[in-house]
Amino acid sequence: MYTLKNDVLSYTLDDRGYNCSFFHLATNHEYVKIPGTVWKLIYSVTGTEQVECVVWQDGQKQQISACKDVLILRCNSMIGEDGRLIDASLTLRFLSAPQGLRVIAELENRDPSVILQELQLTPVSGVHSLSGRHNDDFIAWPRGLGIRIPNPAYNDLSTYAGFRKYERHDQFHTDMDALYQSDHASMQWFDWYNSEEGLYIGSEDTTRQALCLHIERDTHLNVLRFGMIRYPMLNAGEQWQGQAIACFPHLGDWHAGSRFYRAFMETSGGYVPPKRPDWCRDMTGWLRVILKQQHGKLNWDYSDIPALYDEAAAAGFNTLYLLGWEKGGFARMWPDYIVDERMGGVEKLKEGIDYVHKKGGRVLMFLSYALVDHNSNFYLNEGGEKVPIRSLWGEDIPFSETYCGEGTYRKIGNPAMPMYLACPGAPLWQEKMKWAAKQCLELGADGVLYDIGGWFPYFCYAEDHTHKKPSHSHESKAANYSDLRNYVKTFGDNKIILMEHNVDIYGQSMDISHGSNSQPDTRLLDPISAENLSDAYLDSRLSEMYLYTFPELITTNRECGQDEDHYRAMAGYSFLLGLRFDMTVYRCCGSLKNLPNYTAYLMELNALYHRYEKHLLRGLFVDTDGFTADNPYVYVKGWQAEDGTMAVTLWNPTSQSRTVTITNTQTGNATVVSVAAEMATAAEI
Repeated sequence: MYTLKNDVLSYTLDDRGYNCSFFHLATNHEYVKIPGTVWKLIYSVTGTEQVECVVWQDGQKQQISACKDVLILRCNSMIGEDGRLIDASLTLRFLSAPQGLRVIAELENRDPSVILQELQLTPVSGVHSLSGRHNDDFIAWPRGLGIRIPNPAYNDLSTYAGFRKYERHDQFHTDMDALYQSDHASMQWFDWYNSEEGLYIGSEDTTRQALCLHIERDTHLNVLRFGMIRYPMLNAGEQWQGQAIACFPHLGDWHAGSRFYRAFMETSGGYVPPKRPDWCRDMTGWLRVILKQQHGKLNWDYSDIPALYDEAAAAGFNTLYLLGWEKGGFARMWPDYIVDERMGGVEKLKEGIDYVHKKGGRVLMFLSYALVDHNSNFYLNEGGEKVPIRSLWGEDIPFSETYCGEGTYRKIGNPAMPMYLACPGAPLWQEKMKWAAKQCLELGADGVLYDIGGWFPYFCYAEDHTHKKPSHSHESKAANYSDLRNYVKTFGDNKIILMEHNVDIYGQSMDISHGSNSQPDTRLLDPISAENLSDAYLDSRLSEMYLYTFPELITTNRECGQDEDHYRAMAGYSFLLGLRFDMTVYRCCGSLKNLPNYTAYLMELNALYHRYEKHLLRGLFVDTDGFTADNPYVYVKGWQAEDGTMAVTLWNPTSQSRTVTITNTQTGNATVVSVAAEMATAAEI
């Protein structure tokens, strides 16, 4: 046995190198139920069809040494599948840290017959429950703003990760896997927690090379293995050293993990909150419309911009967001962002934007950071054929959607219309994105939104891009966004940059992020089922995870403003969390006059936003810190203004009016608030 002990934990490897103990000293709880493996290596055999072979930790010849503050596990050669002897070495260092444990891996390939593709590290392995009650345990997982998974030791994790049973070895283990720098993993940490204690698993990587958050559940033993996956893709003669995986036990729930990650991002992760103009901070949402559809039909032309803005302004919005403003229409011919003569030409578009400005409003224009149409002039005549991500299969990676009107032949009788994903490592793409922003800003737009901004970070096998390895394809993307931000600001400090999706290292370059699906849990859409508190255990939304970790970042709601179905719940939940309203009436083909009831409610909520703007629009989200609330039927979230004062947002999704007492734990003041059925409100405390 080899044990590392500090003031926080006792961590032990057995003679096989398995994690046989993870003991949390603050709670006297042993987390490991059955000793578990801490590494697995995936390799391919050069020139053969053996592309996904495994080196299992079990049965390898390993040397383990221990001193006061470090355990070292070395494997100087490996035995792969079919007894293949692989001339490669792996070193794992388990380091004592003030907060717990850090693990660093080193890998070297000396064997010309193999490529070391993937290293799976699970330093916390064989765990079952935190405090002996597995039903009380959850996983906080950074998909979008955040989700939570109940009872993970007995849950089918693959259903949350999006894999079909045919696609993985679910007969052995079900996994939660997500590549960081995407809406699938907006941050590089997760937390295993209950109401009293938890375990933070975080990557301290700053290379921006591919990283996969990884949880593996053994389906026979019902134990969990926590860690990260890296993709060194080492050829013979190459070495790799990863950055630390942090494994920090803590008291309290996932909020403690959030604070660990925030501290890392501030000290080592390069996080600096963006400074944005006042009009942007005070914006409560927008009306988003598609002028010209993919199939050529006009919903509106440029002459309709004044009327669209007036509708938005009447509901309390001062921003109009234009899609399909370009000649090709929405989701066609990108990135050829050219003004359409059919819709009125440059003069009429400028007139519409000028009208909005004269009314005190703002106009945002759509661009796609991700997509290239093979029929675009850019692809055919400007070198754009060198831009797309090239897959392992040697093909450009498609992103396909068909938007149809009344017909069916395009949608049902044909595959989806393809465009293709651009690689951030293609220098020409960055220049094209600047050019596209220039077109919009010179027309008078107040900001540009880069759509599909945090899409899946596919590996790129193109050989003429800046990345040295396919798994490095997105290593420059955060820097690219910073560069684009600086470029947009050359047109004036009042101009803003936005992107679709929430990703922490991208978000710091954005004035606003356009969120992904942020509907409340299904239980909360209906006021009767919302009263069944016993069913809350299965609620999966944990949007607070991202908002609490990065409260300076502004994001919108999504999929909440299409029609009047459950509109009070959609708007109330969004207001509770401080999400700006993304109004996409009839999937961006309608306007607010089509939703009179919803619009009336939005007027009330927008008025509340501005009444408490120093807290809700200019302050910081603190979730449940700093106060207590005594009514479980009413959801309450806290906000701290720059002057230190606090306010709360409240949402009552039930069918009855409710009263709740809010007690400020700093001042001791108690505030009684009544919240009408299915309504949201706010109060200073």
